[in-house]
Amino acid sequence: MTGPLAPTPTLELLRAAAELCGPAAQRLFAVLAEDYPASLERRPGQLLRAADATAADLDGLLAAAGVASTDDLRLLAAREVGLRLAEPDLRFTSREPQSEPRERSALRRMITAEEDNLHRTLTDLQANGALEVAAAALLRARRRWVLGDLKSAGYASLLTSDLTSSMRDVFLVQPATGAAVNAISDAHADDALVVFSFRNYSRLTVDVAREFHALGASVIALTDSYTSPVCSFASHVLAVDTRSESPHHSPTAVTAAAHVLAALAAAGAKGAARRSRRRAEVFRSLGSYGLGRPAADTGAGISGTVGGTPDTCPPDTPDSLASPASPRDGHPPAR
Repeated sequence: MTGPLAPTPTLELLRAAAELCGPAAQRLFAVLAEDYPASLERRPGQLLRAADATAADLDGLLAAAGVASTDDLRLLAAREVGLRLAEPDLRFTSREPQSEPRERSALRRMITAEEDNLHRTLTDLQANGALEVAAAALLRARRRWVLGDLKSAGYASLLTSDLTSSMRDVFLVQPATGAAVNAISDAHADDALVVFSFRNYSRLTVDVAREFHALGASVIALTDSYTSPVCSFASHVLAVDTRSESPHHSPTAVTAAAHVLAALAAAGAKGAARRSRRRAEVFRSLGSYGLGRPAADTGAGISGTVGGTPDTCPPDTPDSLASPASPRDGHPPAR
């Protein structure tokens, strides 16, 4: 491009949208208009840095102008001026010590790899029925235990949160020897254990899976290969593709597979919808929602037991908080 072209309808539309959206949008428009339409050949991140704006500012400007994305804006501008605009150079410089000096890798290739991981993993798990069978094992279990060590501790926490919202007796095992010993001591043959195990494999995770397997409990393993050490003790293996362009394994398909597993279990859990509604009511009563706004009805209090199980306590039969004088302790109620 030799220089900026005369204003076009699209540029004028962006100008009007920027005036509506405020100073940040106006700075973005100034950066775009400086050498429009050649400015659209720059990466969105470069535009944001030049305008000292955020991604939300750019999204707001495009939405106000009736454009879905910068890609659509570039195509629209190209049609108006009759020129072919090159796609932005989505490259970055890798500074990892083990990489080649100043190795240039494509951001688009990384995004494509993550999309492929997600599609391949979920397609395979659907085709072989592993997700459905594992969800059924969770439903049949008397108690559900979840364990992840190292980076997998985050996956375990996310899955525990999803499972807890729809069913009771879900326990997160902290990745420590003491917590693992307590879990193994309390475990039963009717329980189920979900473990996350990826390279480099955690010895603690494999040992806990072995002990649960020896008890006769169902072990559900989310792992990166059918040859991983934990598979020897797993009743159900959910193989997840974790290949990545970065030095670390990809979490994209791992979190998606765990989420689908929790969703399938919730779909078959008796009283899951009631439990979810009850949890939302308790959270609102505690003021946990709404950024500190007071609950709508502060005089009603919290019905039911805070740590209770709505599956066995219908919403229309509120239970009082446990106290030394409650019937559940075997003492007559105080009068």
